[in-house]
Amino acid sequence: MQPSLKKIDNSGREIFQVNKVDENIFYPLWHFHPQCEIMVIEESSGTLYIGDGIDHFNPGDVIMFGANIPHILRNYPEYFKPDSKLHVKATVIYFNENFLGDDFLNFEETLPIKKLLITARNGIIFSSKTRDEIKEQINLAITKKGFDRMMSFVSLMNHIATKTEYKGLSSAGFRLTFDEKQVNRLNEISDFLLKNFTRTIRLSEVSAIAHMSETAFCRYFKEKTNKTLITFLNEIRIGYACKLLIEKQYLNVSQICDRTGFNNLTNFNIQFKKIKNCSPLEYRSQYYMNKPNLS
Repeated sequence: MQPSLKKIDNSGREIFQVNKVDENIFYPLWHFHPQCEIMVIEESSGTLYIGDGIDHFNPGDVIMFGANIPHILRNYPEYFKPDSKLHVKATVIYFNENFLGDDFLNFEETLPIKKLLITARNGIIFSSKTRDEIKEQINLAITKKGFDRMMSFVSLMNHIATKTEYKGLSSAGFRLTFDEKQVNRLNEISDFLLKNFTRTIRLSEVSAIAHMSETAFCRYFKEKTNKTLITFLNEIRIGYACKLLIEKQYLNVSQICDRTGFNNLTNFNIQFKKIKNCSPLEYRSQYYMNKPNLS
């Protein structure tokens, strides 16, 4: 999906900015911004789309988005129900790649930070072993003032770069090809898919939203996302299936298959194993044996 530019206020000219998110849902558009971002999720769960990668997020996760990587945190369908009591809370830090000038990251001592920022251009999520340490350092940095604030932030970045474990979220070959004229159309497509993945979606429906023939839409979608429409939908649906397997233990695999938009149990099992390298029941079992993260 082509993203829209999200403008981040930088009028304060601070080394980093803090945004406390307290909303019903996360920012609902597929977007990017020239600033890097570190997000600590306090309350919320859903599916994370970043570059050409799809994952899911939960309370406690710490995610870093590099400069100009398109992303959206899409809350699960229950967040959008009129009577929903669910809520979103997060602490977000925005900062520029060259937060201490163009030459700062070229010193031998700061090269690990430079490498981290390059890696983060494709998005990274931190392991459960180290994210609590990162949260502590973030909480310390945002309470500081003046020079101490700057030094705390540099210390945070060095800690992340040299002592923490993380995994990439988008492929190294992903490239942003942004055409401003397509933003509205592609946001409509994205919004439709993310709202309706739990039911059968026909190619004709999506191509009509894009005002394209089915053949032209398939070619267009593959070019912009590096995925076919069915692959994209399967990854969304399997991510939601993982949530149901974990949170709704009273649901069996057949019921979860029905609730995630698959109309064939055999195909659901095949796609689940293809994406998660295990069966749905193995995923559920391994999750509770190895809380809090399987994937």
